[in-house]
Amino acid sequence: MLSNLEKRMLKPFIGYLDERDEYQQGEIYKILAGACMHAFYLTTGLMLISLIVDTINRTFTFGTIALFIVNQLVSYNILFRLRKTGIAETEYDIEADYKKIITGLRKKFTLAGIQWGFTMLILMEFLLPALAGEELEIHWFSPLIWFISGAAFGVVTYFFKKEMLKK
Repeated sequence: MLSNLEKRMLKPFIGYLDERDEYQQGEIYKILAGACMHAFYLTTGLMLISLIVDTINRTFTFGTIALFIVNQLVSYNILFRLRKTGIAETEYDIEADYKKIITGLRKKFTLAGIQWGFTMLILMEFLLPALAGEELEIHWFSPLIWFISGAAFGVVTYFFKKEMLKK
């Protein structure tokens, strides 16, 4: 489960001296998982704030790039470890349950694609150019690109999540 390096780092990080039983280890891992999740969202927010400040100042700082790289590395680490262990997969014995979940996923990721495309349209075509002091220009091509990108995002994430479901 944990490598030797991780085990050696965990004791001083948590602050315990002796080995813990399974329940205590489970609680420690639950707390660490929650802290990691909160830190991920915090760094994502800081990255967005840093990008906005960079846009206003017409610069691109190391902080924005570093926050992006850290978030990507954490995401890939979690993704690969979950896939390697098979924890991310869910099996369904009843066909009706499987179809119900698939239908729910279609709706969920259709909305996610629309939301992502709309958010990117607003950010990239209105908010960031306005913060940079640029003249706002919107052509018919820009919303079309973000609509297609949002659809692609929704479809890719749908199939990625569907791949984790087994009959």
